[in-house]
Amino acid sequence: MDFNDGSVKWKKGIMALCIALVLSACDNKKEELSQPVGSISSTETTHSSSPTGKVEQFTKEAKNEPVQDPEQIISEKMQTYIQCYNLLDEPIHKSLFRYSSWLDDLEKGPTGKESIVYGLYSVKQTNVSDCQEKIQKVAVMTPALKPIDDIAVGYVNLSAKVVSEINVLERYYEQEDYKDDAFAKGKEKHLKLLSAYTAFAPISEEYSEAIEQMNDVRQLLVLQQMEKEGELTLEYYSLAIIFEAKKIKQMVEAENFDAAKVLAMVAALQNKAESTLPLIEELKKSGDLSYIGYESFLRQVDAYAKAAKERIRRVRDKVPYTSGEKMNLGGMGEWMVNGSPGKLLKAYNSLIDEFNRM
Repeated sequence: MDFNDGSVKWKKGIMALCIALVLSACDNKKEELSQPVGSISSTETTHSSSPTGKVEQFTKEAKNEPVQDPEQIISEKMQTYIQCYNLLDEPIHKSLFRYSSWLDDLEKGPTGKESIVYGLYSVKQTNVSDCQEKIQKVAVMTPALKPIDDIAVGYVNLSAKVVSEINVLERYYEQEDYKDDAFAKGKEKHLKLLSAYTAFAPISEEYSEAIEQMNDVRQLLVLQQMEKEGELTLEYYSLAIIFEAKKIKQMVEAENFDAAKVLAMVAALQNKAESTLPLIEELKKSGDLSYIGYESFLRQVDAYAKAAKERIRRVRDKVPYTSGEKMNLGGMGEWMVNGSPGKLLKAYNSLIDEFNRM
């Protein structure tokens, strides 16, 4: 486990957060704009038509309880899982990244001879408690959403353990108590923190991948349905832009790719953005203030396209990083380096933020 050598987990955490936010917004828009688009797997579709499913439905009807559509339940589950992932995953990885930044060896922990002690970042305990309650509630709802139901429960429970250790040490270093006990408590608690994080890291990765896979499926279903119904609205173009932006990001994060192909994809992305302009003008004329959000979104599309082209040109033209730029690569300052994956990722994050605010 080495955060100081490439900070892979830090970057992965950011990426997953973006994906999660997109899916959350996508589900909101889908509920507003269309009928249920179909199930994600056979286990999700068969329950309502099975004998058990019918008994549950009839029981609820007899008690005058509302019978939820399976798609609504799936959306509720995903909303909960994604919101909690967003609240917990990045802060946990970010705190450990901060911790590792001043330690010579994360495995060994503090020696007491460190010249600089930054401590850790705290993680809100209320977020952990709320998410434990919410995830345990939705995980048992039917239809089942496999494998995310089981992964989510394990994820939030391991999150609780590592956050507990993070916050104890954060307080210790924030109060500079290490100056009074020669790092004794810091050394003792380090072992517990490392054990909790070592258990958390694999399920964080597993959870991230599960969300990403579901995200791709659900976004594509929404876009296909809107295209089929001829709903080339602002909502459609916004989601299509996000969908294509993710593809571009995944391609240009690598050190080798077809530059001409990706540049064409960026151009197509910007063409989609231009297609929204007449629709935004219609909102202005009707007095609908939602145009403000769309204009802000388009500004971020431009910023993202520029960052993508900077990345493409650096790789295509084999432009080396300067010694000063190399100092920022792999860390939280990478976003300042033109043509770096970190700058592209930051622009993508901002694009997702704008999408979700609309």
